[in-house]
Amino acid sequence: MKILFLSHRLPFPPNKGDKIRSHALFTHLAARHQLYLGSFVDDQADFAYEGIVHEMASGGCKLIALPRHRKLLSSVQALANGASITAEVYRSTEMRTWVDHVLKTEKIDCAVVFSSAMAPYLLDSPHLPPERVLFDMVDLDSDKWLQYSGTTGRIASWVYRREAKKLLELERQAAAKFAYTYLVSDHEVKSFARLAPESRDRIRAFCNGVNLDYFAPGQYDTPFPCKETPIVMTGRMDYWPNVDGASWFAREILPLVKQRIPDARFYAVGAQPAPSLSALANPDVVVTGEVPDVRPYVAAASVVVAPLRIARGVQNKVLEALAMGVPTVATEEASRALAVSSGRDIWVANDARGFADAVVRAAGAGREIVAANGRTYVEKHHDWNNQLSAIDSALEQVGAR
Repeated sequence: MKILFLSHRLPFPPNKGDKIRSHALFTHLAARHQLYLGSFVDDQADFAYEGIVHEMASGGCKLIALPRHRKLLSSVQALANGASITAEVYRSTEMRTWVDHVLKTEKIDCAVVFSSAMAPYLLDSPHLPPERVLFDMVDLDSDKWLQYSGTTGRIASWVYRREAKKLLELERQAAAKFAYTYLVSDHEVKSFARLAPESRDRIRAFCNGVNLDYFAPGQYDTPFPCKETPIVMTGRMDYWPNVDGASWFAREILPLVKQRIPDARFYAVGAQPAPSLSALANPDVVVTGEVPDVRPYVAAASVVVAPLRIARGVQNKVLEALAMGVPTVATEEASRALAVSSGRDIWVANDARGFADAVVRAAGAGREIVAANGRTYVEKHHDWNNQLSAIDSALEQVGAR
């Protein structure tokens, strides 16, 4: 089929949360159909993959740079004109013109919209019926904004609550018009169905997968000194939920762990660490910055942690740690989208004392059994090939219309 694929970030490389999902979906569809890709590029380094993307999207590409200053300006404009900040940031006459041109000149069978930010380009299109559009909303982003509102000052809290309301309106509008709306887990589906009951029958789960060959138990050169118990957290360290979680672990949880494991050391492994996180570095807390490969850090870790207090959907960092057969401790927020059991596949705790206790257990006897169960769980429930087959079936159905 000829498929229009719209994404708010270039689906290459798979180096951060939503891009792991968009990359898997994009490469899967590109191997089977003729794709037309419209995407924004918010990281200048991603343009290094432009040639690969053009080759894969054989129908054609439209890539538009999205610099930081444009995001800031669009946010101010959204507050002034009553629009959603998310929608305003990604509103582009250039992209709109390209989308309309493709739809008018090519016999597009159906479209895939990745993220709420891109939904406006097809919501009211006169060139493609909305019942031929699949909408991958990924997470319930409106609720994430609502979670942010409880963690900051009064003015920012008002902005976040406003965006949560505006974005939920857009999410509901898109779900009501498009053929099917996909979210990353059954938990997200149930949450959104409660907020958008009018679209309940068309909201479905398309769970995240993990590259089981790449993230697999194996031998790596350890990046850690010999005589220590390394505790590792991975992720983009400029992403606020990660910054908050890593800071919480360093300040409140690690001291409790060290009372029982004196040689414990915490590693926050990820690109572009926020200044507030870098300031926490000390002999017991290492903020690495970007590393060429996270797998040696994960493989050699005594425990991998995901101490997220703000989270929606499936956390790739948790899936990757489980896939590598490493004992993992996560908050309920970071693990509730998974069909795992605490103490069997993973350890789950939400307060500082309970999280520290779980880390100590994960570093102790019996850890190998739970780690092996985690790998088995991921193999069973998060193989990309199995997850993407649901999209194939839906595309056949929608394309037939």
